[in-house]
Amino acid sequence: MRKKFWKKGIVIGLSTIALTFGLAGCRENPAPAPAATSEVSWTEMLDGQEVTAKVDKIPARAISMSQATTEMMLALGLEDKMVGTAMKEEEIYPPLQASYDKVKVLAEKWPSYETFMAENPDFATGWEVPFTKRGIPAERITSQGVPIFIPSSMQKLDANLDTVFEDMIKYGEIFGVNDKATAWVDEQKKLLAAVQGKIKDLPHKKIFIYDSSDGQPFTAFKGYTTNILKLIGADNVMEGAGVDKTWAATSWESVVAADPDYIIIADYSNGVRNDDDFQEKVATIKDNPQLQNVTAVRENHFVKVKLSEITPGVRTVESLQRLAEEIHGVKID
Repeated sequence: MRKKFWKKGIVIGLSTIALTFGLAGCRENPAPAPAATSEVSWTEMLDGQEVTAKVDKIPARAISMSQATTEMMLALGLEDKMVGTAMKEEEIYPPLQASYDKVKVLAEKWPSYETFMAENPDFATGWEVPFTKRGIPAERITSQGVPIFIPSSMQKLDANLDTVFEDMIKYGEIFGVNDKATAWVDEQKKLLAAVQGKIKDLPHKKIFIYDSSDGQPFTAFKGYTTNILKLIGADNVMEGAGVDKTWAATSWESVVAADPDYIIIADYSNGVRNDDDFQEKVATIKDNPQLQNVTAVRENHFVKVKLSEITPGVRTVESLQRLAEEIHGVKID
């Protein structure tokens, strides 16, 4: 996650060039959208204004303006209801790659208004930022009768894993796949319970989350990232620092005083096998004379994560299993 975007309370990571795949013929003659069994409505804050949105039939031409929401929809098998996606920030979650390849990529970052509307969308979703003047202002979209859904997990300062589950259930309601959404949530809960069962008697570990540094380290304080790590006995040393933000800068002196057992590092390297960014950040930390006596540095306890693994989305539970194994030194089958 890039610092300049997190300052606005939204995660926007490094954009990578998305490849364009298409089933253009299918999109030119879409099947009529089946009617929903009942109207589904929700309330959004768009550009600082509270807006009531609704669908009275299942959307058939949805556009996702953020990778996380794209993966949430694909996890529910909604690729045939999507006419576009945008803002691919890193490699697609491998189990969803084949589904992603069926959806048209509208832009590397966010499409223009003209490109967006050319797909004749009937539903839009994504983080909040794509629907501001930095992307396409929400009012330009909603004035054309296109409802916008921004998952609560991507807006609430106190979001946790249950918030993501609620968002997935809402997608299920909107797209008439309630059973798939419920099954997905139940499976994730089952997987998490297995992880927690393995570590329930182990002592908690103190962790520091390192995103980047512009003289001072940029880190997580409260919210989703901090809350999900608690689920595996990993306590963010910055949580009680009195900063009422999800992510912000701190000082290296604060890190020294907190003395974390592990440092979790956000890796922005391109490609699955490339971890240059992670390695460079580890080297920077090790070379900092202030940090030589910090437990994590002294014991070489550095853990690599991708942004999508510790921010709202469908990868959380699988990522928590891997992090639990690394932090607690156990194998979880």
